[in-house]
Amino acid sequence: MADVKFNLNSPAKIEILADRHLLGQVYTNLFSNAVEAKGDNGLLEVEIDTIRGDVLIKVSDSGKGILPENVPVIFDPFFTTKEKGTGLGLAIVYNIIKKHQDKIKVSSVPDKGTTFIITLEAGKSGNGRNPNSIILFLRLGNSITHWG
Repeated sequence: MADVKFNLNSPAKIEILADRHLLGQVYTNLFSNAVEAKGDNGLLEVEIDTIRGDVLIKVSDSGKGILPENVPVIFDPFFTTKEKGTGLGLAIVYNIIKKHQDKIKVSSVPDKGTTFIITLEAGKSGNGRNPNSIILFLRLGNSITHWG
């Protein structure tokens, strides 16, 4: 993923109660898909914000988008439109978010791009949330560092 054009918009610091390893897997899958979808000249955008204590994470690309008939099944295990895809990346993302008892939604326009919006709800303590694990996001220039 060298030479990836991206925009990052986030507060300087956000703390959430979540499993950092599982959320790391979510970001890895979403970022990889976005970079692949955007091609050589596209843009990856990441927005992190808080609303009433909830953390919203938006991952957008300016790629080819997802066909409307595929949107309802993109989180199904083994569904893929890629020649060499396994169809597991978004299924893993979906299951991790649900394990945390949170929400993920997608909007996509063919030939314009796709946006995934994750809402990590304040005050939840779902199965994926270790009460002893707090993720701290710190904005350092144009990158986000997180640790638990």
